[in-house]
Amino acid sequence: MSNSHLKQNFCAILAALIWGSAFVAQSESTLLPFTFNALRSIVAVFVLFIVIVAFNRKNTINKLKENLKHSLWGGLACGTVLFVASFFQQLGIYSETSAGKAGFITALYIVLVPVFGVFIKKKVPLSVWISVIISVVGLYFLCIKEGFTIEKGDFYVFLCAIMFAVHILVIDFFVQKTDGVILSFFQ
Repeated sequence: MSNSHLKQNFCAILAALIWGSAFVAQSESTLLPFTFNALRSIVAVFVLFIVIVAFNRKNTINKLKENLKHSLWGGLACGTVLFVASFFQQLGIYSETSAGKAGFITALYIVLVPVFGVFIKKKVPLSVWISVIISVVGLYFLCIKEGFTIEKGDFYVFLCAIMFAVHILVIDFFVQKTDGVILSFFQ
């Protein structure tokens, strides 16, 4: 395995570890949803600021000057959708949805993105439609109770998955017009 593949695998594992451990932190937290998300966002701003300053500072600042309008509007649009998605996720977990269940439901954004992409004229291969069907069946077995009901927390987390899918599509639109790190910072 080449050095590049090792680095890519390490980054993927690190991202999965951070993403997965966030659910445990959220489920064990006694903070209210807005407080938790505010603290998470403050940490993200500081980390992204360090990344901007430490890596390629001059080039990033030049890109910011060139694309300030797209960076600000993109950051506002992405940040708003991210705020709503994170709020629903935290509210669902705060409403007693388990970390494992919240992780599965949130990850449904992966199959929702191409489904929503159909509305903006993006082609969706058959394998994605098969994945959607399997995901819906999994969601049914995981969340639907007697009387065809769903718990309030599970519903909030499903709204979160919908908003994260929208978030990906909004990022896709704006990242073509500005630098991704700057977009994340303003978000």
